Amino acid sequence: MTPTAPPAAHAAPQRFHTLRLSLILPFVALVALLTGALGMVWYWTGSKTVSALSHELMTEMVQRTSLAVQQHVQRAGTALEVAFPTGLPAGPDIALELPALRQRLWAATSLSQEGGDYVHYGNQAGQNVGMLRLSREQAELRLKTDAAQHRTRYLLRGIAGEPVWQSTEPGLFDPRTRPWFEDARQAQQAVWTPVYIDFNARDLVVTRARRVLSPSGAFEGVVATDLFLNALQQFVARLPIAGGTRAMIIEPSGALIAASNLPVIRLDGSGRPERIQADTSGDPLLAAIYRHLQTTAGADHADSHAPLLIETEGRAIQVAFRRLGDDAGLNWTVAVAVPHNDMLAGLRRDLVLAIALGLLALGLTTAIGLRIFGGVAKDMRTLTHAVRRVGQGEIDTPIALRRKDEIGELAHNFHHMRHNLFTDPLTGVSNRSALQHILATLTRPEPAGQPPAPFALMFIDLNRFKPLNDRWGHDNGDLALQEVAQRLRSHLRASDMLARLGGDEFVAVLQGIGQDAQARATCEQLQAVIAPPLTRLQGVPEGEQVCVGASIGYALYPRDGRDAASLLKHADQDMYRHKDPGAIR
Repeated sequence: MTPTAPPAAHAAPQRFHTLRLSLILPFVALVALLTGALGMVWYWTGSKTVSALSHELMTEMVQRTSLAVQQHVQRAGTALEVAFPTGLPAGPDIALELPALRQRLWAATSLSQEGGDYVHYGNQAGQNVGMLRLSREQAELRLKTDAAQHRTRYLLRGIAGEPVWQSTEPGLFDPRTRPWFEDARQAQQAVWTPVYIDFNARDLVVTRARRVLSPSGAFEGVVATDLFLNALQQFVARLPIAGGTRAMIIEPSGALIAASNLPVIRLDGSGRPERIQADTSGDPLLAAIYRHLQTTAGADHADSHAPLLIETEGRAIQVAFRRLGDDAGLNWTVAVAVPHNDMLAGLRRDLVLAIALGLLALGLTTAIGLRIFGGVAKDMRTLTHAVRRVGQGEIDTPIALRRKDEIGELAHNFHHMRHNLFTDPLTGVSNRSALQHILATLTRPEPAGQPPAPFALMFIDLNRFKPLNDRWGHDNGDLALQEVAQRLRSHLRASDMLARLGGDEFVAVLQGIGQDAQARATCEQLQAVIAPPLTRLQGVPEGEQVCVGASIGYALYPRDGRDAASLLKHADQDMYRHKDPGAIR
């Protein structure tokens, strides 16, 4: 008979196992609780940082789109001013003023250097003259000098070219019956017509019109220009957005002018084109944004400076917007929106993973989680600090993150978008937006009792650039701008900034220069750098040299101005004072 062990011999190991389990289970629960708590803190910190970063990027996109809209519509006002300068009277018979009108209309349709620009004038006698630019060298002249006649179209080759008859319109065109004519006749200043569809081009168009007076000051006629808006749709479509993000330009009625995810014109049941409304577009997000903008229509401010959250179908959406208007009645809104869930999807996924690993790996997971949390928190602080500094104007703030997760991708996208927002794509130097940020930073008031740090602003305008473009072509013009920018950048210090304003105009900001002698010496050095013959042009015969010079003016901070606009104006005026009267643009 096998002897049985005493009861105490079995009870001791059983008690030891129970005791060990009772110690392990609370530890498991504690680890899970700590991991969940740390995960929630990490999620809360990450969500705040990602929200701030997303709103910063959204605001930058809104500002960039607003600038594109303003530049596009300002061209219409310039065209009217060129066609009929303010104060220039008009006689009662277009035929008597036709040579001068032709020259001004040719110049007005030359502003964009592209085809499609149309500027026209009609008077109360029913006469009309208009010019449609076909190319840089050709235009179509549309003319009727008798109200009872049909309008005739002529081909012009050059500003002084002899008109060549093309066709006579079958319908009778009377400018006095057009909405733009009546709107401008009743207004004391320029007006915009409502946006409408050009059925031939299948494009959205808005017309800017202004009344023209007779020598006696009475109403005589209306000058107008049609502005096609397809360029704005293309600009919005090229914005660097992804996922559920939406960007749009919209009218108060809800009609879309541009949208990132769908066209703005569609065919109705009868096959005719019609405009798409945000609330009937089939996109719930666009409809929600429009309803939100309607509720803020009476707000005193034009922009959303803090994150705005709206709710639609149980989803939170972050919105940034800006209202655009002018004295002629323009009333559009630029908006960018991102669903909150899209911003935080990666963080939620990481949170679930962290909790699961904590439950499976017990204490080891706690240690790894704390280490990961420390690294994430550090990277979050780095990213938040960089975003804050960029928002304050320090656009060159480095972002030294090497992560390969969503945070790293967000940092990479922010770096890439910042480069696109603040870099001139042709020359690689800074652009106008970057210049405004830098000047806002440098002219920010110093703490009490501390003198402002001086700097010099150089306004550089190239000479003989238009003849170079005309003779050697726009491709060589681009190469010339790139070479000049490279020369200037290689001469300037690492702490200096070079920006291209547009066309052949550059601005250099040189910190630490506060005396006229230093500034003049720098101007002479920069002129010497630009003066040698260009070496990158293509197709130039051997032995022939092509040079561009430069006229440079400067302004000293704070002596000549304490804000960006004053400094740029002073430097521009100084440049014109020193410009050689014989310099050819």
